[in-house]
Amino acid sequence: MRVYRAVASFSLDPATAHDDVLFSNDNMTATSSSFDNRVVLGSVGLSRGVHYWELAIDRYENNKDPAFGIATRDVPRDRMIGNTHVV
Repeated sequence: MRVYRAVASFSLDPATAHDDVLFSNDNMTATSSSFDNRVVLGSVGLSRGVHYWELAIDRYENNKDPAFGIATRDVPRDRMIGNTHVV
């Protein structure tokens, strides 16, 4: 079995975010003061393989339930990812 290892260049994609999400640090940092759920997708799409991310939360003030996860490009961006209860 052959194992391939590579590092993909990855950042957050501002084109996929709500207008009140601010980006810095070469699109590696996102900030929002909104109490509403906000979704930001990555700049790279992955279709297979094993992937690893590190996430750091520098400051946490607004939402009592922050959520971070993996999503497809067509995910609804007006509600929390993974929330299957639709009202």
